[in-house]
Amino acid sequence: MAYAEETLQTYDLLAPTTMADRHALFAKMRSEPGLCRVEPFGAYTAARYEDVAAILKDPQRFSSEALAVITEPPWLGPNPIARSILSMDPPRHPPHRALLSRVFGPAGMARLEARVRMESEALAEAAVRRGEVELVDAFCFVLPRNIIGSMLGLEPSTFLEFKRWAHAMGMVPSATTPEQHAEIRAVVREMKGYLTEVIEARRRRLGEDMVSDLLRAEVDGQKLSDEHILSFLFLLLPAGMETTTQLLGNSALTLAQNSEHLERMRANNAYIARFIEEVLRYDPPVQLGFRIAMQDVELSGTKVPAGSLVLGLVGSANRDERMFEQPDRFLPGRDKGSQHLSFGYGIHFCLGAQLARMEARLGLEALVSRVSGIRLRSPEIQWLPGLMIHGPAELPVELVPV
Repeated sequence: MAYAEETLQTYDLLAPTTMADRHALFAKMRSEPGLCRVEPFGAYTAARYEDVAAILKDPQRFSSEALAVITEPPWLGPNPIARSILSMDPPRHPPHRALLSRVFGPAGMARLEARVRMESEALAEAAVRRGEVELVDAFCFVLPRNIIGSMLGLEPSTFLEFKRWAHAMGMVPSATTPEQHAEIRAVVREMKGYLTEVIEARRRRLGEDMVSDLLRAEVDGQKLSDEHILSFLFLLLPAGMETTTQLLGNSALTLAQNSEHLERMRANNAYIARFIEEVLRYDPPVQLGFRIAMQDVELSGTKVPAGSLVLGLVGSANRDERMFEQPDRFLPGRDKGSQHLSFGYGIHFCLGAQLARMEARLGLEALVSRVSGIRLRSPEIQWLPGLMIHGPAELPVELVPV
């Protein structure tokens, strides 16, 4: 049975005031017979696992060029991230993907592991020594910030700007006020200016860093243009921090609210990897993905006209009762636990997934080996604003040393 446009229910994604409200809304959307429409995007929206996976994995029917629509709204203008690898479909996508995979592949990750472990140990030791800390700034954000900054060979004195830049870029799809628009426009100008200078400096003198690697690289026998490299950096700088920051933040919050998981980690380091996969499923750092229908398509009985904006709700798909038993329970090691969609699916599966998992694993190892408890200093959790990125904006805790 096909569902006509006028029969589709419309839901406001900005309406929920708590995470419980958001998941209740997702459950209601999953109960619809077909797709839904959502505000503020007006997109055809999939909430069930099967439909979200179909949207993410099929570039023939669902184009990733939707990223340009979402990240270049009229109030913002040109945004280099709109021309990054995330907006590319075949045949342009594979050669660029192969180029970046060299950096994020197993060999590259093996070289990084010692650095990530060293940073994790130093940051965990400093945080535990202080006792009462705001854990996002003291640990969850600083670890991936330092790693991605080092990978790109950027000046450490500029690291303080990265959090503001990353948050502003994550807010682009859901920014609604003139103040938000002005802040994001300013951040895009700052990032363009800074990263253009970095590229020019590396052209004058190549080093042993990712920017230099991109300048040396070739795609189909041709060098990458400065515009291409700038678009990569616009993607990698915030993406290299945000996913891991929120993964660590959501992990620390779960440990604070459920101390038995901390005890299991301390007893067996192998439990940490299972715990991380369940955090990714239960509280994914990236909540949604956009595509554009390349042709008239039908999904779960809903007719989607060619050219329509289509939205896959990852945060809902990961709680789909058709895919996961008892989806609203936090159960590390669950059946199908690694089949979540938190790193995407198909050709755009996150290049940095292995790095994010490694940073989370080594970060948690360093932290839990030093504490017997993580206590929230406030029962109220302040979540990041916006719809795309999910995690605590702040996490004031008391770290109880061993």
